Amino acid sequence: MDKRVFRNLPMSLSGKRIDTIPRVSSSIIARLLLAFLLSQAITALPVSSQAASLPGLSAARDGTLLRNGAPYRGVGVNYTDAFLRPLRHPEDESYRDDFTKLAANHIPFARIAACGYPASDYQLYLQDKEKYFKLLDGVVQAAEEANVGLIADLFWVSYTVPDLVGEPRNQWGNSQSKTRQFMRTYTREVVSRYVNSPAIWGWEFGNEYNNSVDLPDAWRNLPPVNPRLGRTRSRGPDDTLTTEIFTSALSDFARTVREIDGHRILLTGNSIPRFSAYHMQTESRPGPDSREQFATMLLRQNPGPFNPVCIHTAPVSPLPHFAKRPVSYNELIQTCAGAARSASKSLSIEEFITCPPKTECSIATRRQNVNEVLAAIQANNVSLASVWVYERKMLHDPNSLSFDDDTASVLQMIGDFNRKWSLR
Repeated sequence: MDKRVFRNLPMSLSGKRIDTIPRVSSSIIARLLLAFLLSQAITALPVSSQAASLPGLSAARDGTLLRNGAPYRGVGVNYTDAFLRPLRHPEDESYRDDFTKLAANHIPFARIAACGYPASDYQLYLQDKEKYFKLLDGVVQAAEEANVGLIADLFWVSYTVPDLVGEPRNQWGNSQSKTRQFMRTYTREVVSRYVNSPAIWGWEFGNEYNNSVDLPDAWRNLPPVNPRLGRTRSRGPDDTLTTEIFTSALSDFARTVREIDGHRILLTGNSIPRFSAYHMQTESRPGPDSREQFATMLLRQNPGPFNPVCIHTAPVSPLPHFAKRPVSYNELIQTCAGAARSASKSLSIEEFITCPPKTECSIATRRQNVNEVLAAIQANNVSLASVWVYERKMLHDPNSLSFDDDTASVLQMIGDFNRKWSLR
């Protein structure tokens, strides 16, 4: 520091003079001015510049999804077998080639189950966590190498964790239950392990739990029983779910993730709300919800920090009748996107099928269905979407898509759309 600065300094409590205005050299003034200008420049930087170095996807205050500090939108795939295959067959590393093919064809991300399906899939986790996580490490590292993002779902099936710890499914609503304790432990372990991985784009709670809430005839829709797969030997009233139970678990999950990862997007993994969801929650009976009631339930089932709002729907799925009026697919997406924007959130069409369940479709029909989804995505500026399902081999699924058969053209369609859409 220039020694002349110390001349005529104000007096302190020690008895030195305090009534003299200090003289500051021109060089110090220049330095102070430069520091002020720099601070103003830094303050004026957009929020996105601060997010540029953060891995994965994050959300701006207005709900816009950001990647590398810039607004992001894209269409990916559901790839449920990515971890399930090596979990059941540790020598299977076919996911490496699968990720490479996705990247080469402009499909930027995959939604995966970063967990088991039935309770029996968790035996390795309970016996040898390090070996279990090394298998998951392989999936995450392969995605990193291919530059493919991952939406990691941590509790895919609603009854698996309760079955694993010997509790009924309604214990998702009890913060002191073994179910919730397991949820917090597993979440902390997974998020801590991969928080610095550029492959992880977001954290998801489960898959379509909202399809099981508030059902008036819940006893007809209890989870399956199969002790061989670790499922309980019996089900009862305590295995039913309500919106309150579900959102309580969601809140706990979000808090647990945010203890470790403060920026990546959080997703519920929900399907589209049932078209009588409002009536079922408020009146315990089915009934055709109005557009406003439907939007209320959409946000209620994707609460608080969960952004984007998740829906699973396609033109070949059943479409709603808002207050008994039929609705087109585009109008449905428009309604969902508008509701999400009203809460400063984005929208993700997280699953869309190319063929109705239990049917076989021609490639021309599949392409037609995908075209309708892509048109709705573009018309309503939907941030994320992912087709169901890529390279599903553990179970037969007529919607499975592969680059190794005639369904490759459907995947290539999505890749071509991503290339064009990302330039706009």
